[in-house]
Amino acid sequence: MRNVTKFSFVEQDRPVLRAELKGEGEHSGVYGIVYVYTLPNGVYVQGNIEGLPSSSNFSFHVHEGLECKGPGEKILILPDLMSDMDGKASTQTYLDRVNSTQIAGRPMVLHLKADGQEPQIACGLLSRVL
Repeated sequence: MRNVTKFSFVEQDRPVLRAELKGEGEHSGVYGIVYVYTLPNGVYVQGNIEGLPSSSNFSFHVHEGLECKGPGEKILILPDLMSDMDGKASTQTYLDRVNSTQIAGRPMVLHLKADGQEPQIACGLLSRVL
C-alpha cells in the first residue's frame, strides 16, 4: 500500500476503507484514491484526485446504495473540494458523526459544481482494506 501516510492520531496504522474514484463520460481522465481511517469518535478521510477540470469547485458525498450507477440519497456530505490549476485536489477531513461501518460498501461520489448544476463526474465504492 504505497502513498498511505500514517497519522499519529489514528487508532490503526492503516486505513480501514478505500475508494478508487474513476471519472465518467467526458471526465474519464479523473482518478483518485480516498482512504478512511478509524478514530475514537469518528473517521478521518484523506484523499487525492487528479485529472479534474482546473480551478473548479466540486461537491463530495457518500451516497446510499451499493453501486455507482444511479446512487441514491446523500448519507454523508463531505466538505467541497477545489481543484488547482493542474486539475488536482485533495481532502483531509475529520468527521465525528459517522463510523466506518456506516459507510462501508457505499459509493463515494464527486460532482462538478457549475452553472447551478452538479453532474456526477467520478465515483468509487468504499471497500474494506484487508
